[in-house]
Amino acid sequence: MHGWNVITCYRASGLANVRRNIMYGKTLIALLLASTPVWAAPYDVDTTASRIGFGGTHAGNAFEGTFERWTAEIDFDAAVPEHSKLKAVIGLASAKTGNAMYDGTLPTADWFDVANTPQGVFESTSVQRKEREIYTVTGTLTIRGKSVPVSFDVTLPQAQLDTGAVDTTFTLTLNRLDFGIGAKSDATAEWVSNPIDLKIRLVAHKR
Repeated sequence: MHGWNVITCYRASGLANVRRNIMYGKTLIALLLASTPVWAAPYDVDTTASRIGFGGTHAGNAFEGTFERWTAEIDFDAAVPEHSKLKAVIGLASAKTGNAMYDGTLPTADWFDVANTPQGVFESTSVQRKEREIYTVTGTLTIRGKSVPVSFDVTLPQAQLDTGAVDTTFTLTLNRLDFGIGAKSDATAEWVSNPIDLKIRLVAHKR
């Protein structure tokens, strides 16, 4: 009987260890699943159909232009917008207005200074849902070596997200003097308006 009790205790102890190991394994799996990052879906931007334009006033007269060379990387998750991110790189030398004087001035040292800072870069720091189909994008825009926090709203219709084909427009207003653009030749915005609108059309397809 004594031996039988030893065997019984051994079996009970072994069964308890098995159960403990199973519970430990389940807990470990749950922790691993909880810590696994959720990736937002990448979108391919159609740079031919998309457009980054800009506009302001000069001597009281409105002007507009476009950046002809730029790239963008977008990862977006409508279910969890906080997982989304956006990066855009703009070739500043590609700015064109159709006005020879403007186009000759923009690349110079006091304006875009393309010889030393050929690119403007925007990188998002957060994406949040503002309303049902409106998202607020916050990030940093760097031009001429000056990084400025910016924020703008983008409307993304659910019908477009369902099909994975996005076509939307939005506007971002900047103050050029925050970046030192034209700070020497027009520091008081007597000639060129300080507020400059970036007018963006974004066409992208979910990968």
